[in-house]
Amino acid sequence: MLKITQKDFKMTIQDAEYLEETTYINYNKPHYSNFMGYQLDNKKVIAEEWYLKPQHLQSGVHTYDRKLGHFSNDLSYNNRSVIVVGTELQIFRKFEEMLKTYGWQCQDDWSVDLKPKYLEYYKENNNSPIIINLI
Repeated sequence: MLKITQKDFKMTIQDAEYLEETTYINYNKPHYSNFMGYQLDNKKVIAEEWYLKPQHLQSGVHTYDRKLGHFSNDLSYNNRSVIVVGTELQIFRKFEEMLKTYGWQCQDDWSVDLKPKYLEYYKENNNSPIIINLI
């Protein structure tokens, strides 16, 4: 029996944020897309930009209400774009993971040029998909 440990995986740029919560995902498991009408490609590496639907996230501001005797948290409106690098199949699997784990929803997505630096990050991550935050 093959035992897989945390050190067998190399982290993506954003994986450091949620490493403890994830389990192994086979990004290369074949998938036939009924919507597209074909088997998703797992050979050509591409880059896509995802414009995510806004989410309300807990901000770093905590206040203590002495009268009520509890802490309050503020919410911040988070609206962002990320670039995802991988094959068509790996990007599909990464989206499934982010939807299930964090409730990410795409408002829109489009192809972007695959820069050499993106390809380098992808190869450093053992040819697994990566997410690059756009600031």
